[in-house]
Amino acid sequence: MKRIWIILILLCCLWSMDYGLWTKCAEANVILKSVIVNPSKTKTQKAMLKAYLPEEATPEDVVDLGDLKIDYDIDKTLYYVHKEFELGPGESVIRAVELEDIWLIDKPQLDTLTDKARELAEKLKGTTYFAVGLQMQRDIEAKSVEILNKQAAAMDALPQTHIAAYRDNKKMMLTIKDMVAKLENMVIESKFVHPSAAEKVSVKATWWVIFVVIIGLGLLSVVFFVIWHRQANAELVKEKNKEEAEGEKPL
Repeated sequence: MKRIWIILILLCCLWSMDYGLWTKCAEANVILKSVIVNPSKTKTQKAMLKAYLPEEATPEDVVDLGDLKIDYDIDKTLYYVHKEFELGPGESVIRAVELEDIWLIDKPQLDTLTDKARELAEKLKGTTYFAVGLQMQRDIEAKSVEILNKQAAAMDALPQTHIAAYRDNKKMMLTIKDMVAKLENMVIESKFVHPSAAEKVSVKATWWVIFVVIIGLGLLSVVFFVIWHRQANAELVKEKNKEEAEGEKPL
């Protein structure tokens, strides 16, 4: 009997998808509806309605739970709604859960990434990295447009299609972020290979300072040598005069 109930619930869920029982409401929220039916034409039976929420959904995303309860399945790492019903012969019930539409890529975030890519590509002008950087920047813009177009096309589709489009777009978003990070690394590397004019001036000025210091130290050494030489000569003259004076003393 338990197996029959499971099969009926699955068939009802599939039927509900075909007939729009899992839909998007006018406020752009997602409505998840589940149906359960008593297959017996003569007996009243108890049945458990249990429906899993999409993996991205949390209790905080639930707008309206109705009379259902929400719990967490540790094994499947998913939240689910549930309630036990007592159904008369051939009776069926439909329950709905309204979820906030969290399956959207933020356009301002995309714009920030594309602007960043354009700025980084501009910094690569005049370097050997520019051609590659420009192509990456164009790829990022193309992927951004693709994300927005796919998202717009899935807005009025069934939630399963809408969510699937979001998951594809999320993967593409990660690719865009990775490409922007690579552009940043290229800009950093280009500064070592092709220093800017300001950096060249700074390096040139640094060498001039070093050159001047070396010359200064050289001149200072010459001055010290001259002073030492004069003092040494003076000492020699004193010693010579002293020896001559001692030689002239009477025996």
